[in-house]
Amino acid sequence: MYSVPQLKLEAKMQHKKRNIAWLIILVLLVIGVLLNKMNSGNSSKMSFSAKDIKNTKNIIDGSRERVLKQRFVSGESEAEDKILIINVQGELNNDRKGSLYQKGMVDEIIDELKQAENDEKTRAIILDINSPGGPVVDADILYGKIMELRKKKVIIAYLDRMAASGGYYIASACDKIVAHPLTITGSIGVIMNTMNVQGLLEKKLGIEMGVIKSGKFKDMGSPYRKMQKTERQMLQALVDEAYVRFVQSVADGRRMPFNKVAEVADGRIFSATQGKAYGLVDILGTEDTAVLVAKKLAGLKKAKVVEFYIRPSLRDLMFSKIEESNKMKDASTVITEPVLKYIWQPLTK
Repeated sequence: MYSVPQLKLEAKMQHKKRNIAWLIILVLLVIGVLLNKMNSGNSSKMSFSAKDIKNTKNIIDGSRERVLKQRFVSGESEAEDKILIINVQGELNNDRKGSLYQKGMVDEIIDELKQAENDEKTRAIILDINSPGGPVVDADILYGKIMELRKKKVIIAYLDRMAASGGYYIASACDKIVAHPLTITGSIGVIMNTMNVQGLLEKKLGIEMGVIKSGKFKDMGSPYRKMQKTERQMLQALVDEAYVRFVQSVADGRRMPFNKVAEVADGRIFSATQGKAYGLVDILGTEDTAVLVAKKLAGLKKAKVVEFYIRPSLRDLMFSKIEESNKMKDASTVITEPVLKYIWQPLTK
């Protein structure tokens, strides 16, 4: 176990390393700007202007706008009408990303939906979903945007390898759901993880945690003490409220009776084939099937299928290693966060 002086020394060393890292990054960015000016034919009159400094600052603080471009995927390349594929991959988590606090995943998807909304040539959208879900608020925000856009554009959900819990939540907002027969879906329900490490700290490590609070429930859900019955009832009420919203949202999106959705909303997962039998999936097939369904609903004879892509910027390349390091640090956290989630977590006890 480290002593207090050792911890302070280690903290100073970490701070010093961070400062050195930022200095190296800044030097490399300046070099990049200078090389860019040389490549533009201004090598004979190199000058580092205020504009260059501003551009460099934008790269560092992430204030430059995210540029979305499209590339051809399939279909009739000469067609003017487009079917846009938007990929929804991984946990639906809208946390700001990394030390640069870039937009979260949900905000980025909403940006893509807005661009599709404003593009007259984009006649239909396919959400390619491969997600176990995520926090209830993040999933619900995306669900709301899809329901809003559904009034203007044809939106098809294609359930990829997995579209469970919050992944299915957003899919239910689409006009139709297409899925591979073996896709894992369902898991309609809410979960909140808690942890109690009081015994480990006190009995094994001899550490006694203390807290000073303004009210008896202020540290409700704390991992450092046993949860009281009243507190458990309060948290269960929050879970129940989010659960009812989940079932009602699926019922609204799918135009199904609430009770029919509730019959299979016990957290179970099932294949898309089983989901179709329950009325939660419309058509079994592949992404090509989803394209055909989109064309039919949009009334298109010809269409080119496109998707968004982003060319990595200098900022992305410079900070990729830093972000990987941050992710490793986050993964090492052992205390779970007590957050309501529409998520399938098979490793949770």
